Amino acid sequence: MASIIWSICAIGAVIGIGWLARRFDRVGQEAATALAQVTYWVASPAMVFHAEAGTDVSSVFGRPLLVAAASGVGAALFFVAVARVWPRLRGPDLVLGAMAASLNNGAYIGIPVAVYVLGDASAVLPVIVFQLGFFTPMFFVLAEVSAAGRTPSPCAVARLVVTNPMVVAAVAGLVFSASGAAMPVLVDVTASMLGQAAPPMILLAFGISLRGGGARVRGGAGAVLASATKLVVQPLVALSVGMALGLRGQALMSVTVMATLPTAQNAYIAATRAGGGVEIAQGTVLITTFASLPVTIGVAALFHALSAA
Repeated sequence: MASIIWSICAIGAVIGIGWLARRFDRVGQEAATALAQVTYWVASPAMVFHAEAGTDVSSVFGRPLLVAAASGVGAALFFVAVARVWPRLRGPDLVLGAMAASLNNGAYIGIPVAVYVLGDASAVLPVIVFQLGFFTPMFFVLAEVSAAGRTPSPCAVARLVVTNPMVVAAVAGLVFSASGAAMPVLVDVTASMLGQAAPPMILLAFGISLRGGGARVRGGAGAVLASATKLVVQPLVALSVGMALGLRGQALMSVTVMATLPTAQNAYIAATRAGGGVEIAQGTVLITTFASLPVTIGVAALFHALSAA
């Protein structure tokens, strides 16, 4: 338990270092954008590819993937059911609220948590595969439909998926793993080096972005409901489904911890592209980003207490 707490504290410390570097003008605000771009296009795809290429395919498409799907869909449906009654959301606010309540930040916060807290980068792969391959494109389509009343073309949706570097890396890693071929040493070492750079760069970029952004919680009751759904309901669904599927111990803790991840910034991007639900998405991203680490500690503490009982 102590090692998990220290790992989470280390994540907070790296974020804090990024904030301090910006606060004392050691780096400019543009550094956050540059780090995020390098991470998105280079380091994170390299980590995903390296982790998947060295992982048994069944561990990605097995029970953890089912838990990721069930917890994501369950959280979205819960939010829709409640939000239609209170606070009576409709249209883009309802769609983007559901997206914010269920979409995990697997590519950014999920990778550091998997590496530093769970000690296994592959723990985040089922989340990334489900969300980038299905959940995120679906919500982008629903967001545009709800805001503009028009349906994007199939080509536009397909382009959104196939041009995502995380999707490309995930598919390439799964194909390589399924082939059973030995990874060339040059590819192995290069992907490993680039992938190891992803977690600290992500955390530094996030810390830098917190300074001077004028961050304010918006979205009112919708953002509060979405945040509660994300940080409470989704982990509970993951825990329940994981237990029903026979997961126990570290495996059950992994899928539950992955469900405590904060809302992905793709929710805010989808809202701005659609022109609706922006405040709910923005507020939920901000609330869950700061609240997720204490929730993660709580989940880890619960598992350790139960294992010791």
